[in-house]
Amino acid sequence: MTRLAVPLSSLEGPGSTVNDHFAMSEDFAILEAEGDRIVSIEFAHNEKANDTKAAEFVADKGVEVVLAGRIGSCMARIFHDRGIKIFCGAEGTVEEAFKQYVAGRLMEVSPNPYQL
Repeated sequence: MTRLAVPLSSLEGPGSTVNDHFAMSEDFAILEAEGDRIVSIEFAHNEKANDTKAAEFVADKGVEVVLAGRIGSCMARIFHDRGIKIFCGAEGTVEEAFKQYVAGRLMEVSPNPYQL
């Protein structure tokens, strides 16, 4: 079972749309997935949007993978330091983003060795 997080621009259940910018998200979908199917979805609200606390908030949910539209280097560093993989280019709904991930259509973000 894999635990994934998706930043949301609006909270509308499984039809919620992916927020294009991770750091601006207050709401997140936390997915439990097995293979190519979503087993469960829960939603989490973070009061501290637009802050590195968003990455810490999601990481503390025990996720292994983040699916995002875009993500900045500060957020990416927090996830990489915790061993969490990041995939960018996600768009549409939570379910569509998951399908893009399963199909290999999202780009994995690698750690930048030149960042402090």
